[in-house]
Amino acid sequence: MPTIMINSQQLTFNNIYYVDSINGSDQNSGSEDSPFLTVNYAVSRCATTGDAIYANKGTHDVTRLAGTYDSGGLWDDSKAISFIGVKGQTIFVCDESKHSGRDTHCIMFRNAGTKAYQITFDFRVGNRAINYSTSICGAGGPVTRGEIINCLFKVDSPSPSFSYSNDGTTTTKFTNCVFDVKANFVGSYTGGPGITLENCITNFTFHTEGTKTNTFDKGSFDSKYHITNFDEIALNVGIYSGKYGWTFDKILLQHNNNKIYTIESSENWYQTKMTSNTAPAPLVASASSFHSSGYEAYKAFNGDHITDNYWCTTSADSKNCWLMLDFNVPKRFNKVVLKSMITSRLGYNPKEFKIQGSKDNLVFKDLATVNEEWNTETDRIINFHNSTKYRYYKIFIISNNGASWSGIREVQFYERKDKLINLPSANQANFKKYGGSNLRLDTIFPIISFALQDKFSKNEEGLWVVTLDKKPLAIEFGNKE
Repeated sequence: MPTIMINSQQLTFNNIYYVDSINGSDQNSGSEDSPFLTVNYAVSRCATTGDAIYANKGTHDVTRLAGTYDSGGLWDDSKAISFIGVKGQTIFVCDESKHSGRDTHCIMFRNAGTKAYQITFDFRVGNRAINYSTSICGAGGPVTRGEIINCLFKVDSPSPSFSYSNDGTTTTKFTNCVFDVKANFVGSYTGGPGITLENCITNFTFHTEGTKTNTFDKGSFDSKYHITNFDEIALNVGIYSGKYGWTFDKILLQHNNNKIYTIESSENWYQTKMTSNTAPAPLVASASSFHSSGYEAYKAFNGDHITDNYWCTTSADSKNCWLMLDFNVPKRFNKVVLKSMITSRLGYNPKEFKIQGSKDNLVFKDLATVNEEWNTETDRIINFHNSTKYRYYKIFIISNNGASWSGIREVQFYERKDKLINLPSANQANFKKYGGSNLRLDTIFPIISFALQDKFSKNEEGLWVVTLDKKPLAIEFGNKE
């Protein structure tokens, strides 16, 4: 099943539909390589439960035109959908100027299982000033539900409120959210007592209604919405805190002289874009075989992962087959991304396979081994430890998902580089600049010769870390082996 990582949290869904407000099309398939144009269309494609919509960075107009009382913003169509954005870069616009109805709302979730993660909501209320016309939550009377997690709300209302729900008590929960408003919140028209706020902050004041835990009024923010008058990490408040916080969860290390280090990662993608098995020189693509219809090896390296364009074996060579790229000169890679076959060819996808490297095309070293089902149009991302430069990199397929042929749509090679940065001091400003692990800064650090986190964990970049009981002579970062 397809997954999305937010910090160290892995979310699993039946389907993930991608949306790109600039390069997408609602005629596309909705895959990562063929995204939809609009969020509203993606909602129409979601099943009743278990699907997610990933909105790429950019501005997405989610304005929904409906009746007099329920026009407004993000609508889940009563389905349990997870809406996921890019931290600080995905903006959902709800624009009242596009409809003439009495009310406008921002969140219109009818299903209790609906969630929104790391989205900036631009709630343009306009001249509406009465609470039932300016509420963040509303759906034409019925109860609004769901949970909004690590989201930012920019509301231009002179009288912001939380809920309009004539038919019952709203049960919407806001966790680690920031509310940038123009005035103090006013009481909701109806449904307000059902609102839950946890680890949230506003620059004015919240109303007395609802259930509030660890909330703060009169916060001040910088241009990126870091809280400047509270210690957001220590207090676990706002969008940069919590397990889905916008701050990247980098690894902290402590030396015995109490110096603090963090890891800075960079990543380069080697884009090949081959036009034949030997072009552009000096690259050479080869395979154990290829389909008679012309699905040659280079088609897995030609940069075309949107159309029906891939490498495919003969039917007699569907297992224990291979695909290889000769770079002519040694190169170091420690991440490979394989693009899935299209829906009608999912059986071609490798199930058990190895990533191998060789200096001479005679002796190959296994760099990574994968053995799991691959039944959806999602990328297979393989991170592995590799400190050696190899000239030849091979994907050796032991078995596929059951078809008569094996195939790969596209292969991308990456080199990840991690380096240690010595922080001048373990203060709040440096945590904001370099990232942190939500570690309290107002407590004494334990005196350990050299320590990593206290258990195995994995961050967004696929980096594994583990506790050490003594100072090592050297540290090399890679995957758990």
